[in-house]
Amino acid sequence: MKRVFLFEPSIASNNLGDQIIVNSIKKEMWEFFNESQIVEFATHTPLSNRYFYYLGRPDYKFVLGSNIVVGKLNHTIHLKQWMIDIFTAHNLSNTIFVGVGSQQYGQQINLYTRFMYKRFFHSQFLHSVRDSYTEDALKSIGIKNVINTACPTMWRFNKDYCKSIPKKKSHSVIFTLTDYKPNVKRDEYFINVLKSNYKNVFFWGQGFHDYSYLKKLANSDGIKLVNPNLESYDNILKGEDVDFVGTRLHGGIRALQLGKRSLILGIDNRAIELQKDFNLPVILDSNIKDLEMVLNSDINTDIELPIDNIKKFLSQFNINYK
Repeated sequence: MKRVFLFEPSIASNNLGDQIIVNSIKKEMWEFFNESQIVEFATHTPLSNRYFYYLGRPDYKFVLGSNIVVGKLNHTIHLKQWMIDIFTAHNLSNTIFVGVGSQQYGQQINLYTRFMYKRFFHSQFLHSVRDSYTEDALKSIGIKNVINTACPTMWRFNKDYCKSIPKKKSHSVIFTLTDYKPNVKRDEYFINVLKSNYKNVFFWGQGFHDYSYLKKLANSDGIKLVNPNLESYDNILKGEDVDFVGTRLHGGIRALQLGKRSLILGIDNRAIELQKDFNLPVILDSNIKDLEMVLNSDINTDIELPIDNIKKFLSQFNINYK
């Protein structure tokens, strides 16, 4: 029986997108995890050397996705994203990374972080990253055993599946906002577009403060609120004739997972890079003026998956990609 440690961004997280990521990875790797004894840890909270000593040495360690690749692990701005320091970092040595990505554009990986990453990334396994930007960043510091697999949340989006996604606009729409990337002019504009083009407009708060941000906007009236949990979001997606439009990447990907026409507003590196690499349905922030035209046109979901890389990564654990 294998003993496996999982380091998960979904524990102690204020972003429900982390649940979407972790749930998807567990689903894709279930053949392997199902035969293992699992202990789960949060990446957002401090690690305990004493507790790791108590647990003993595992056979495998995995980090399950999210924006874990940062430029300065020793900087306080990254502590919320990945709560590790020089005293606990040894617990992450020889870990396998699944679907990880860069936190943002423009970050230079400093010497301390290079040293840490070379300890963290297991030298005997291929690691899965979600886009070319992250792949290039890691290879530039000497971590060559990484392959671009796309985000594991997308691994079921093969050609046949994409053809099943509706092309034409629904009567209702569910949208998301991003509180830490506010742009009142943009967000009020796109809400007005949604109100003008859909009979019913729903809002789902993926992050803790998204609803508070919505209330600050001048046109937040008349919007139907969905409870801020993944089950309620899924119920709307399963039970309504509804499109997704919004700034939350994994809110949009979850809608695609449940067969809904989706358009993600690309406001950060994650959506932009996934659109570049895999043709995820994204409209760039700079093209927001075209939103109404795009919504009233057919949207063909035609995602290009790196299937060979996905198979190569999963085969290390005797998992057959389906």
